[in-house]
Amino acid sequence: MRRIHTPLLLAVAAALVAAACAAQAQAGGTVGEKAPAFTLTDLEGNTHSLADYQGKVVILEWVNPECPFSDRHAREKTMATLADRHGDVVWLGVNSTADGHSNYMPPADHKAWADERGIDYAILYDSSGEVGKAYGAKTTPHMYIIDETGTIAYNGAIDDDPPGRLAAGERQNYVGTGLVAYKADREIDPASTKPYGCTVKY
Repeated sequence: MRRIHTPLLLAVAAALVAAACAAQAQAGGTVGEKAPAFTLTDLEGNTHSLADYQGKVVILEWVNPECPFSDRHAREKTMATLADRHGDVVWLGVNSTADGHSNYMPPADHKAWADERGIDYAILYDSSGEVGKAYGAKTTPHMYIIDETGTIAYNGAIDDDPPGRLAAGERQNYVGTGLVAYKADREIDPASTKPYGCTVKY
């Protein structure tokens, strides 16, 4: 039997690691790059494509009703208040929880949860995780601002208060300040932050 020398094995291993890192680096979601296209169905069976909203600012919010962070923001109406305040912006929730995972919630149950918390924007189901992985969504919540040209303008946390200890007026809401800056034709700063919450249940 022909033996494979250790240097060759190390070289092959290094190549595999490099390929994996390159594939990960190719995931979308980077500020300044085009937002990955998608077509998903909402809780009522309606289809939404990113292309449908060309020329509009779109907010994507990764959500999981079983995640305490998502549920806290829903109860506090963090996202719903912002969505109402910026009525000219398209706000879309995305649930990438895998069908079969213990956190998976059927659309009808998710709708009941959303209705109870006063959420009236569309929530899209991405049970395959394909869209979440394309964006590199890591947590619930994980937020993205997509500008009118389809370019990602913000990627990260909803605010600077992961424990939820501050009053709403004391937090820096990155999405809120980002939208205000964008509409005033100013640079969004910060344009990227570290998202917090539960891991997306791919």
